[in-house]
Amino acid sequence: MSYHAAMPRAAREKSVPAAHHYTNRRGDTYYLHEGRTKTGKPRYFVARVVGEGALAAMPDGFEFTESINGVVSVARKGRELKPVPAADLELVQTELARHRHLLAYKAAPLRGDIVVYQPLGGIVTPVPSIFGQSHRQRLAEAMERARAQEQYDPVFKFIPAPDASGIYLASRMSYRGHGGWLDLRAGTLARLAREYIRLLGTDDLFELF
Repeated sequence: MSYHAAMPRAAREKSVPAAHHYTNRRGDTYYLHEGRTKTGKPRYFVARVVGEGALAAMPDGFEFTESINGVVSVARKGRELKPVPAADLELVQTELARHRHLLAYKAAPLRGDIVVYQPLGGIVTPVPSIFGQSHRQRLAEAMERARAQEQYDPVFKFIPAPDASGIYLASRMSYRGHGGWLDLRAGTLARLAREYIRLLGTDDLFELF
């Protein structure tokens, strides 16, 4: 038995250093740590338990990031060289919300693009209004927990033109051969969103090219 394991619980808790932490959408907590690269430069990472190199504060210029699937990491601030305009992201999210069969889909920025993700598990549907208030609340809470555990896969994206003209290129995920992104057509974001988002989750999407 190690010395640490043989210590009284209170003493063990006092021996654990304070660590800056982040809790993701699933409720999992990650603690900030510092390590070293092969060249001796500092690198920052997260771990599910506090260990050697735990840090009590985030270094200047860095921040926690969380992916669409709840993966937590440490990145430099402002690494998104071409951030997605908030109005453009909202436009895509609003179009998704217009279609009942897409309520579980999500849109999020990724390296300057607007990516639409589909749920990998069963789609969580809204609570029927026929249930009583207390029952609806319990169902809603259960669905929120289910959504928090949901995994997502990219299925569509809108790529902005490099000249900042407001034109986007629509691209869908292809599953033929080695897979990858298949470019469809360019146009204004509003027109592309209206034309293509309604096809997500249907066989019609895969008739495109």
